[in-house]
Formats: sequence, C-alpha cells, structure tokens
Amino acid sequence: MLLDLYQDWKKNMSKAKELFRKLDKAIEKCIEIPNTHLPEKYHNNTTGYVTIGKLNKQCDKRDKITENQKLKAEKLRRIGLYREQMQSNDKIEYVDINEHRLYNNQMNFAKYCPQINLEEK
Repeated sequence: MLLDLYQDWKKNMSKAKELFRKLDKAIEKCIEIPNTHLPEKYHNNTTGYVTIGKLNKQCDKRDKITENQKLKAEKLRRIGLYREQMQSNDKIEYVDINEHRLYNNQMNFAKYCPQINLEEK
C-alpha cells in the first residue's frame, strides 16, 4: 500500500516536472526585452525586442553549448533516474516521454519492418 502510494507520487512528480519544463519554455517565448535594455550584439532590429528564449539560444551559441550536448545531458539524467528506479523496485516508469518523437519512431519502425504489413486491417 505504502509502496503504491510512493510510486504514484513519483509518477505525478515526473509529470509535474514535465509541465514545469513546458511552462518555462512558454514563459521564455512570452517575455520580450526591448533592444534599449540589451547590448548591441543582442539587438533584433526587425521587431525592436528579443524574447528570453532567443537570448538563451544566443548565449548557448556564445558558450558553445550545442543542442546535441543538451540532448546528451538530458539522456544521462533520464538514465540516472531509470537506474535509481531499478535499484529501488526493479520496475521502470518512463519519464519525460516525447509523444511526437515516439510516434514517429514507431511509424518508421513499422514502415521498414518487413514482417509488418501496414495495409492489413
């Protein structure tokens, strides 16, 4: 009973973390900083403002942090979570599932797997 409650809590926490991550991305797109508050190299002369998300990307580029490095760090984080789950209860509950990527991967697998006939119903 207690283990079930704990597992439900952990599952809900991972969902909450994913929602907070999405909220952070949405906030980054909403907050706009006028060019007058920024150094010249960060100005957007087309609109007159820059979003926080765009500034973060420019800073990552300046610091030479690539998207691939971010993905690797995220994978390592998830692997650590899965390792902890296996050590604690021999069961993995997947976290941070990208539904769009999962669907595309499943469709590509079905498309190229010779045993699967997509035209059958």
